[in-house]
Amino acid sequence: MFLTVNSPSLNKWMLQFFEESSDLILFLSQSNQILYMNQAAKEVLTTQDNMQQIIDVLCSYCQGYTNDAEMMTCVNCFAKQHQASSETFQIYMKDKSQHIVPYSASYVELSGDDSVKVLSLQNISPQLKTQAIHHQKNLTQKIINAQESERKRISRELHDSVVQELLNVVVDFRLLKYKKEEELSKHIQLMGGTMTRLIDDIRNLSLELRPSALDDFGLEAAFRSHFKQLEKNYGLEVEMMSDLDGHRFSSEIETVVYRVTQEAILNALKYAETDIVYVTLSHDEHELTAEIADQGKGFDMDAPPQGTGLGLFGMQERAEIVGGHVQINSESGRGTQVMLTIPVGGHS
Repeated sequence: MFLTVNSPSLNKWMLQFFEESSDLILFLSQSNQILYMNQAAKEVLTTQDNMQQIIDVLCSYCQGYTNDAEMMTCVNCFAKQHQASSETFQIYMKDKSQHIVPYSASYVELSGDDSVKVLSLQNISPQLKTQAIHHQKNLTQKIINAQESERKRISRELHDSVVQELLNVVVDFRLLKYKKEEELSKHIQLMGGTMTRLIDDIRNLSLELRPSALDDFGLEAAFRSHFKQLEKNYGLEVEMMSDLDGHRFSSEIETVVYRVTQEAILNALKYAETDIVYVTLSHDEHELTAEIADQGKGFDMDAPPQGTGLGLFGMQERAEIVGGHVQINSESGRGTQVMLTIPVGGHS
């Protein structure tokens, strides 16, 4: 049930809200001239200029305009439109301490012959900070889950291959004393085969954890070794084209390129239903690019990811560590392309 309030009281409260609100509130003419603004706006929009036009004022402080077409741009800026409709958008401005502050802006054109427009700016720094905290918590949890998943996989590999082979060797050693002299040669030969398989299992696991060729010889050598193992173990052929010519980058960049490429190929092996993957490495003075493409069954970009989705998430997170970016393009029946781009101006 609402109380009936007389008009003078309501006008008083609205005026009090206008003056005491922490939001920046400005009344504008049709030509964007400032008719009036509250105290909060005056504290932010301070300048030695005459401040006749809002476009002159806001453009002096505005650090970017966000719309659905492009981030941080003046495209479709409300202050430049002659027939602006009511809308809500985000804008970045400098405060009196020269800090960049994000605002949620409401822009309303009042009905009537006066053609008065109202611009209201609300500081959303606390909300964005809260979102960032939640994002960081979610990111940390995903990283922990990914680490635990990898540890479980390594644990299974050790138990199912390395430990089992070692147990076989132990059993074979115990059986030696029961073997006749003519049987010893054959039994020792079998033990040699077991030890060879054990060495291969340990070498493969070691390469997955951190290939020594990556540190010693760089990306091309590490990839050649990795691709040879993929073809041997899984029958997946990887064709590599590279113009790196032995060029070396920082350890962080080379690790990111190796891991992102490794993950992209693993996804192709799991889901693409293809026998061949194409890897292209190129660089110039500004950036390093790795493209991983297949002609497999592809997937719908708008559909939920297959598996946990941590692989796609992890590729982007790894790239961001060195200021890079991962772009994934795919279409059902048309294959998948993963493009990793990393700036190398200060890293090579």
